[in-house]
Order: sequence, then C-alpha cells, then structure tokens
Amino acid sequence: MSESSRLIVVRRAPAPKAKILIVDDTESNRVAFRSILEHPNHEIHEAVDGLDALQKLIDHDFAVILLDIRMPRMGGLETAANVRARKRSRLTPIIFLSAYESTPIEVSKTYLVGGVIDYLFSPVDPDILRSKVSLLVELRLRNMEIERVLKELQEQNRAQESRIEELQKLLPNSPLDADRPS
Repeated sequence: MSESSRLIVVRRAPAPKAKILIVDDTESNRVAFRSILEHPNHEIHEAVDGLDALQKLIDHDFAVILLDIRMPRMGGLETAANVRARKRSRLTPIIFLSAYESTPIEVSKTYLVGGVIDYLFSPVDPDILRSKVSLLVELRLRNMEIERVLKELQEQNRAQESRIEELQKLLPNSPLDADRPS
C-alpha cells in the first residue's frame, strides 16, 4: 500500500454546547427560564445573584447571560459592569430581565454598560426569549467552530512548514546547507 493511498481517520470531538447563564434570585424564575431554554445545544447554568454569577464566570465562558436587574447582594447593573470589566467576558451578550416596572432612566442605564442585547419585562414571552437566545447561541457556536478550524489549520500549516524544512535539507546545495557547519 502506497503512502498516498492510506486512509486517514479523523476523530471529531462531540459538538460543543453553548453555555447560558441564568442569574435570578427567584428560584421559580430560574426554573421557568431553564424550561424555556432547554435544548440539546444548550448547557444551562444558574446563579442566585451577581456574586454567584461572577464566580461562575471564572470557570466558564457563556454564549449569553440572562440577568435579573434587581437582586440582593449584587444587582444586575453592578454585575454587568463587572462582567464587562473582565477581558474574557467583556463581549458576552447580556439580556436584562425585570419583574418590576422600570423607569426609562433605569432601562437606559442598562444599555450604557455595553453589550446589552435587550431588556425584557416579566412576564417574559417564551417565544421571544427563546428566539433571542437561540440567535446568540447560534452565533457563539459558529464562532467556536471558526476558532476550532483556524486552530486546526494553523497546526496543519506548522506541520507542513516543518516538513518543507526537512525536505529542503535533503536537497543538494540547499539554501539551508549554508546554515550547517562544515
């Protein structure tokens, strides 16, 4: 069997899941949002407040964060500002959620944080939430695939460059021969 006719089997890792973080101090809200967003491509994480959310950001990169605006210990605005302050999460999309009537000034403050996709009021329309999150998840999964392919191509490129150097060393009067001691 010639070298060029060997079959190469490439094992692919399982399809990645996009991580979603639901941050809400009300358990029934977290359960409801989880049930709306459950999907085979989603890995859902929950946090009970902003401090808990920031702790989860240490270990995970999220495709989107659903963030309650009013919570004890650390509210949504402060949490969002801390999310933006971290290099790894500064571009993570945030959807603010509120069960209370908010003034236009409160709503506008959320957009000043940056990266805020929307501000939804309870009761949240499940189809709208699912649609917004699905779009953000799809973008994240596409970016993850692009990053994976880029890394794979860079590795192949390095291997090819190494192979070219090896072959050039075999050529008589190779430019690389000049580098070798006599």
